[in-house]
Formats: sequence, C-alpha cells, structure tokens
Amino acid sequence: MARALLSGEKTQMRVLAGSALATCQPGTTIWVREAWIAGRTIDLQDYVTTRSKAQFAILFDGWRQYQAGYGVPGRLPREDEQRWLPPMQMPRWAARIALEVTWTRRETLQQITRADIRAEGARPRWGGLLWRWPPPVPGIHGSARTAFARYWDTLHATQGERWEDNPDVVVLGFSLRQDGSTDH
Repeated sequence: MARALLSGEKTQMRVLAGSALATCQPGTTIWVREAWIAGRTIDLQDYVTTRSKAQFAILFDGWRQYQAGYGVPGRLPREDEQRWLPPMQMPRWAARIALEVTWTRRETLQQITRADIRAEGARPRWGGLLWRWPPPVPGIHGSARTAFARYWDTLHATQGERWEDNPDVVVLGFSLRQDGSTDH
C-alpha cells in the first residue's frame, strides 16, 4: 500500500473500533512502517546488515531512509543479498511516510461506499467493470464491494472481525504530510 499512499490514491482507511488507531483525532500523525532491508555504509560502500547495525533502511523502490532524517533514491541490493524485515521491525526513524489524520467517523464495515473503496486504494479496471488492489494483494474482482471484502478478510481473519461479521470500524481520512519534518 506504500505506493498507493505515496501516489495519493489511498486517502482513507478503516480500523476496527477496538484498535489503538481508532482513538486518532484530526491532527494526529501516523508514521507508516514498511517491509525493509537494513543497510549500513562502510568505506563509502553500502552493505546489507542487521537491524541493530542499520544506518539506513532500504525500501521496496530502492529508497534509502537514513537515521539522520533524510532520504535518497537508490537501487535494491542484488537478490541474493536481500534480507527483507517485516514492518513491525522497522524503527520509527526509518518511516518515510507520515499521514496526518484530517477527519474521522464511526460506522459498520459494510456501510462502505464505492467512493470509499476508491479512497481505500482499490482501482477500477475496464471502465469500472472489474476492480483490483495494488500489489501484493492478488485478484481482480467483479465489483468494488467484493474487492474490498476480500482485501479486508486478508487482514482480518478472526471471527468477529471479518467482512461477514460486519464489525464496527472507525474511518480515518488523512493526507500525506508534506512538511518534511523529521521529528520522529
């Protein structure tokens, strides 16, 4: 979803009403963590390293986010060097995407509209006859609603949280924070 966030295609998200994110208010900043490769520089040469020795994070598009708070474009390491770490292990200094919550509302999951599904990042194909999520979420779907339901269920497989259970959610509207601040 990082691509959709960076391109501005994703401008809202639903979170379970019991989630910590459900307490966000307008003005709250959410730092987005991504899968990453830990890197460090030795003698002006970049190397893949361990999380504890990381001086920068390498992200899916080659971007390098440095501990000092700046980032530069780059390339991915060779495939045999890649050691992807899960987003949960990304230190906060490595997060390059900051979202500012602009509004919230509470509803049940199945109250989602077609416009909301677009704002969640789904994209229509062939004149809106089919719908697709950005990679890595697989599949092309016959309706926006079916696409969102399948996407939701890939993230929420627990009984009471699934699409068919129609849980209470909080919808967070946000914008990509553009102030360039690095106070993370």
